[in-house]
Amino acid sequence: MINHLNNSLVSVIIPTMALHSRVQLLQRAVASIRTSSRQFVQIIVVVNGNKFDEKVCAWLKLQPDVHFEYCATPSLPAALLRGRELVHTEFFSTLDDDDEYLPDATDKKVQAIQAHPNADFLAGNYYRHSVEGIDSIGYSSLKEVPANPMKWLMHFNWLHSGSALYRSAAIGLEYFENIHPYAEWTWLAFRLSIDQKNILILDEPVFRYNLTAGSLSQSDAHFKSYIPLFNRMLAMSPPRSVARLIYKKMGAAYHDAADTALQKGLRKEAWRNHLQSLLKIGGLRYLGFTRHLLW
Repeated sequence: MINHLNNSLVSVIIPTMALHSRVQLLQRAVASIRTSSRQFVQIIVVVNGNKFDEKVCAWLKLQPDVHFEYCATPSLPAALLRGRELVHTEFFSTLDDDDEYLPDATDKKVQAIQAHPNADFLAGNYYRHSVEGIDSIGYSSLKEVPANPMKWLMHFNWLHSGSALYRSAAIGLEYFENIHPYAEWTWLAFRLSIDQKNILILDEPVFRYNLTAGSLSQSDAHFKSYIPLFNRMLAMSPPRSVARLIYKKMGAAYHDAADTALQKGLRKEAWRNHLQSLLKIGGLRYLGFTRHLLW
């Protein structure tokens, strides 16, 4: 049963596989949620798949502010959907199990969105933490986003797992149904933009994105997800100016796919992707790559 202690305003969803190798990261994530607010925050941890560690799960179940949920499907989108189903608070947010909120971040986000009752969700800035241990600011143009969120999304993904706070009444369950695998936040940002949801910007770091080995965002599957993602975007009939930018990004994705295939010795696949890149807007820039396929 969800804990409603202290009439919490915020739920935070953590999707995780609860691996033994990531237990310290997961514990850090949970601890960071606690220090992000002076108020009680309901933490919803959705363990997905069958690779979980029993001791990690046991630790989660002992935490008084954690609602433990198990989802048999080994899928981040499925875990997010299940987590959203369990939200009963006015606001909710998410956090990857290897990232961390900054101190007082949840309180700052809540105060900001409460001061703007027309805002459907808030997007904040973040620190990108390198493997060398160096923090750098994540977004340099975040303040420009509200003027044209969809256009700016074609330049950088302004929505990150740990950066947002959503008003539950405005961002319903439907936004987490059939979400795009490996590009969850880009797809969600696009959906919110095309539905003209009101965005509020908090241009200060609210969480730390830690680059870790084995992250899904660095996997081949992540990069392969973008061409299908762009096709889904185009199927929703975005404005012509945005569609042109999508076609341009699709050309770049096909070029990257061609280069990757060639490096793997998959010459036919490289040719197919290269020809697709040439057919997209701005594709002539990739014409020089042809010579690599002819050698």
